[in-house]
Amino acid sequence: MRLQRNWFWGTFFLVGAVLLVVGQLGLLPVRFGFWQLLVGIFLVAMLVYNLAHRSIGGSVFSLAFLAIVFAKPLGITALVPWTILGAALFLTIGLSLLVSPRHFFRYETHTTFHHGDATERVDRMTTDESQVGVNVNMGNSIRYLQSQDFQRADINVRMGNAKLYFDEVQVAPTGAVINLNVSLGGVELYFPRTWNVKLNVDPSLGGVEVKGAPVASAGPTVIVQGHVSLSGVTVVYA
Repeated sequence: MRLQRNWFWGTFFLVGAVLLVVGQLGLLPVRFGFWQLLVGIFLVAMLVYNLAHRSIGGSVFSLAFLAIVFAKPLGITALVPWTILGAALFLTIGLSLLVSPRHFFRYETHTTFHHGDATERVDRMTTDESQVGVNVNMGNSIRYLQSQDFQRADINVRMGNAKLYFDEVQVAPTGAVINLNVSLGGVELYFPRTWNVKLNVDPSLGGVEVKGAPVASAGPTVIVQGHVSLSGVTVVYA
């Protein structure tokens, strides 16, 4: 997965470099300034990122800023920036309510980010620590783990939801342990199919669901253990 992403973004920025040079040489059908092209490439990257992560607000506003930057070539100079941004705001609200109320006004990023409104609070982080602690209290948290010596994760969730992605993790030779303490919430764990995951979870008025199936391999051993009360745990093999 990481190789595919690197290939895509590597190609994207190579094309961006070519466009910058070609644009300055005046070989494009329409004349663009250097900074206009540079900002445009950045905004297209943001658009692709937000589309990949199904962020309605991020996608709409990326398009809105592209329209502002390239208003003259698009022939929409009659629209002032505030009109475009206002339309983007209403489009975001409308699409969010039509598609899913849970995505209303949601902005996503891979760095630590806290954003809240009346609908949802999202906390996202990418970490390479070998021992990870996740604490969620009446919110939503997403963790992208990239440790090269993963040993332990302590996940505490109360009236919230947590998602952890382990697809870019290397487990320590001695294996790893994931400790769960979940009440009135939910946890989703995304594991590589080559991992040997042993579930030792004590559900009290809750449940554990497994999606997908692991493949027989000599992959690392990871123990998922702990207590789940009035909650659900979902293990996904991807």
